[in-house]
Amino acid sequence: MTAISTDTLANILFRLHWEEHGVRHEDSFYAQNVNLWRDVFPAGLEREILGMKVGESRHVDLCPGAHVAVRDMRKVLTVPRKEFKVAPSLPDIVPLQGRFYPQGVLRGVPGIYQQNVQPFRIITMDQNTLTVDLNHPMADAELKLEITALDVWPKSAEFGGQCQDWICAITDGLGLKRRARNGTDFGLGAPLDKPLGENDAAFYSTPRKVAHVDSQAEKNIAKVYSHLLPGRKRVLDLMAGWQSHLPDGVTATGLGMNEEEMNENPALSSHVVHDLNADQALPFADSAFDAVICSLSVEYLTRPLEVFREIARVLEPGGLCVMVFSHRWFPDQAVRIWTELHEFERTGLVTEYFRDSGLFKDLTTLSERGWPRPMDARDRYYPLIQHSDPVHAVWAVRP
Repeated sequence: MTAISTDTLANILFRLHWEEHGVRHEDSFYAQNVNLWRDVFPAGLEREILGMKVGESRHVDLCPGAHVAVRDMRKVLTVPRKEFKVAPSLPDIVPLQGRFYPQGVLRGVPGIYQQNVQPFRIITMDQNTLTVDLNHPMADAELKLEITALDVWPKSAEFGGQCQDWICAITDGLGLKRRARNGTDFGLGAPLDKPLGENDAAFYSTPRKVAHVDSQAEKNIAKVYSHLLPGRKRVLDLMAGWQSHLPDGVTATGLGMNEEEMNENPALSSHVVHDLNADQALPFADSAFDAVICSLSVEYLTRPLEVFREIARVLEPGGLCVMVFSHRWFPDQAVRIWTELHEFERTGLVTEYFRDSGLFKDLTTLSERGWPRPMDARDRYYPLIQHSDPVHAVWAVRP
């Protein structure tokens, strides 16, 4: 069996495990054509990969200063609020506690130019000033890296091409789901608005049997449910349609807005038509289910906290709620804030739905990225997009 060396290429699954503010995180990245002769692995990480064979896994601690940035307090600044300036075409973007913005919106700060898109976070603010953190969003994070060799093959030749910094790729964006120490203002104190207004009933009166993600992403979603749902027999599929993405053999009760779509969903044993934005009360008894799932639809909720409280009510003690989402949605149906956030900030938003409801424990997040996109004649994005749609999940348990 071929082992990884400087004379081979490999496909490797990198999986990060970390925990912060009582939330567990697991973030997977499928790395294709890893080349130890060419690619960058900081702090001797390539030595941990050398010699690995297909199916083998190794574990490494990633340390601040060696693999991720160390927080530099010189990059925490207090600036006049008037220096936060956005383009006239974006008048709705205002500074908010705990939120991330591109550094280019800060004018008059030495070393920052308008074209700078690196993120910064607002730590605290008052009427006149903003305290901002310009550090890398993953600064000071303590991470455990699991490395699994999926495929290894000899090189036929060494050609010119790109050089990958795999730690940079693996950690890119992850810090945007970290919870701010002083909290984040997602505007959850009021109903979330939709840019084009409320037209849910009219929109969903027509069946829309389209695949929301590619086939590899569908497999990754089913893998999430396969891991979390064994032994759970009373499953509610919230905001259900014609696909539930459940593994074979798992059935659910569906709640959605289109009768025809749910009739064609083989995973649903029964269903009910119900508009959660019009009426957040779930038409089920207390403790009726031991699991609630929601696939690729949480971004449409205008009153998420009320819905999450109802989810807790219909879950039995120890029941599990799983929210799965990606980076595609019906643009005229998603709430405005969803469209304004980075994909990992959306994970932070959904985490706050659970936390702010006050009725869940054992919060966990997951991401799957980098998987190759399968060739599929039904996929209008192939081959223009080479990577599978990312999959994000957040789940928690009712105490």
